[in-house]
Amino acid sequence: MYFWFLIVSTLLAAIGGAVGVRSLRHGHRSRATVFWMGGAFLAQLGFLAVRGEARGACPLIGLGEILVFLAWSLTLIYLLVGPTYRLSLLGLFSAPVVVLFQGMALIPGVLERDPQRVVATNAWREMHSAMSVLGYGALGLAAVSSVMFLVLDRQLKEHHLNSGLFRNLPPVRELLVSGRRLLWLGWLMLTVGVVAGFRMPHEGSAGAHLIAAVVVWAAYAALVGISQFRGLTGRKFSLLTVLLFVVSLSVFAFV
Repeated sequence: MYFWFLIVSTLLAAIGGAVGVRSLRHGHRSRATVFWMGGAFLAQLGFLAVRGEARGACPLIGLGEILVFLAWSLTLIYLLVGPTYRLSLLGLFSAPVVVLFQGMALIPGVLERDPQRVVATNAWREMHSAMSVLGYGALGLAAVSSVMFLVLDRQLKEHHLNSGLFRNLPPVRELLVSGRRLLWLGWLMLTVGVVAGFRMPHEGSAGAHLIAAVVVWAAYAALVGISQFRGLTGRKFSLLTVLLFVVSLSVFAFV
């Protein structure tokens, strides 16, 4: 049943992105994307509930479950932050990422069909996994916001001031402010996840995974610190945010 939830969620996110693109081509901003992404979020909750019941724990075992949980966290942060900062187009840019992650999870063999039930759970391990992936959701949305900034910056430099995309994108300053706040939020969540990681029992590849997590945390700490205290141009900040998020995804190779 969880496969159907995942398929429905992926389709809803794809529809939300397509509706947003269509509205943009007609030169106006549509909030329908928020509606479709909300539906995708509910279907994601259905997947996580059924899968979690089968696991007897937070469904974060294996690449497939991590990809879906990451897509869910990205959608959750968007629904909480996007409307607040009037970033309705954030859903348009986020939807393809959600479709990509969940599409990868739907590839045969990526998501375990018959999940084994976890015999014994550990609270620190559960907190480490959940907070880390939630942090990645916020950091992923910071990267999406940075992509929007880079697109707007390019539109300005090429003087494409009459395009529907340019007219509907949020102001440059708003994109930078939201990107920096999302970066802070994601880094703080990662901090909680790393602290919990040191408290959980280590065995097998857990040590290598924790080292990789600490390296990612330190890289984001450096970016947060430099951006806050030394300052970065909007373009450099956006490029580093996107690049670091893409590179940091390699930490899941150690799961």
